[in-house]
Amino acid sequence: MGGNNMQPRRTGAGREDVDPLEGEEWARVLEHSGSGVIFAISENRLHLVRLRERPGAEKQIIGSRVYFGSDVNQRDAIAEPLGMTRYRDLSNMSKINISMVITEIIADIPDAFLSFFNRAGNLSLKMHAFELLSGIGPSKAREMVATRGRKGWKDIASLDSSCSIDSATLLAERMAEEISDSKVEPRLVDLLLRQEV
Repeated sequence: MGGNNMQPRRTGAGREDVDPLEGEEWARVLEHSGSGVIFAISENRLHLVRLRERPGAEKQIIGSRVYFGSDVNQRDAIAEPLGMTRYRDLSNMSKINISMVITEIIADIPDAFLSFFNRAGNLSLKMHAFELLSGIGPSKAREMVATRGRKGWKDIASLDSSCSIDSATLLAERMAEEISDSKVEPRLVDLLLRQEV
């Protein structure tokens, strides 16, 4: 797949599907392969991607932000996007790095993620969306809803302080779990980041 030419493709049902990487421009490095391929995670929708390293470019460290969008002149470290990859095709090192890198993305681009905490509601009569996060049970979820009130939190720091949690890490761990196992439901990564507008 040369460049970032994202054309709709026809499915068997006759409808057009848009390339999931359309609109994606930035990714965070998970790992370098020995063959000049960078495994990364896209910032907007957290898709796992393979990128061809630009020959002679400075080696990017884990978590580095790299541009792979359609403006070729902006691609300092990347020659071209190669496409998406599957979780099972990642090395153990890449798998270990996913949660940490997602935490960095949340810290750097918090708005979409903060909206989850400000809008989350009940999933059923017995379960709140906050309970999808590790270590948050029914009583902690009720406490968080009461603390949130009607206005919500203005930023991640106020959320963490008022609820005594590390929201970026909790959300990153949940999203990493969803990326690693497509059977995990409900999928916050889809609800927050991958819904069509």
